[in-house]
Amino acid sequence: MPVMDPKAVQKELAQGQFWPVYWLHGTEPMKARELLRRIRLALYPQGAGLGEQNLEGADASAAEVVDASQSLALGGGVRLTVVRDAHLIKSSEELSPLLLPRCARGELTSVTVFLSRDLDRRKKFSKLLLESAACVPCEEVPESDRDSWIQYLAKNRGIAPPAELTARLGSLDPWTLDIVDQELEKFSLTGDATLVAGQGALTGGPDAFLDAFFGRRLREALAAVHDLAEHPDEAIPLLGLLAWNARQLALALRDAREGTRALKLSPFLQDRFARWTRSWKLSEVAELQAELSRLDHDTKQTPRTPLGMWTVLVTKFCR
Repeated sequence: MPVMDPKAVQKELAQGQFWPVYWLHGTEPMKARELLRRIRLALYPQGAGLGEQNLEGADASAAEVVDASQSLALGGGVRLTVVRDAHLIKSSEELSPLLLPRCARGELTSVTVFLSRDLDRRKKFSKLLLESAACVPCEEVPESDRDSWIQYLAKNRGIAPPAELTARLGSLDPWTLDIVDQELEKFSLTGDATLVAGQGALTGGPDAFLDAFFGRRLREALAAVHDLAEHPDEAIPLLGLLAWNARQLALALRDAREGTRALKLSPFLQDRFARWTRSWKLSEVAELQAELSRLDHDTKQTPRTPLGMWTVLVTKFCR
């Protein structure tokens, strides 16, 4: 079986078709957890079954995983075994007895879901997995898909974040679904967008500073420098936001120069970057990216005065 998309697995589950082995791998754990939830719900539509067992790949041997999967479920029914950190299992080729063909729910005796950091295709067992199991990549969300995922997570929480908050969440760095969901939880509990995604003591919030900085409005950008110097917990996340926006601005400038459409973001952000491109050249953005890298290093590794570092950055590029 070739590598499967999560939606293809969900379609099979809706049709009552199951693989005895699912290998969910990648760097976005929320995708894997969501797919596991759907598998569990399809197996036990009335609620959690007594036949579920959880194992850790660092502690359980391949033989123990096979024994657990082939044991009878308490109360009868289908046995579900979940193995976390499956990439740590030694002698993984001994898992081969679990690799059986896809079948209908009524023919199923056990399902084993492996949650793994990766799928090492150099291993002989990985080739067997790709032939005889549902291997589902759960990789990081592309920047072009972030907005739709934010809306999906917000809908799950029954909230509708304003466009400015959605834009800020889309430009977080680092960016994972778990981080975004945590920030949406803050908003759902407080209803206050100023408490979300690192916005706090910074005058006007990060959006106001970013718009002033990339709009190259010196006076407005300098007004935030003292707050940044006094609140390093605000400054470090803001560096990530600056770096992300600089990367997108570079794409927007290339699009404008070459007539392409590499930048794929929400309309709100598209309008913002279109406006900023009027104030920047591609060579200047490249210089800014190098300067942000140095500033990130200096902020974390050197005793330089924060006020001086931020003042130099703002005065150098907002002119």
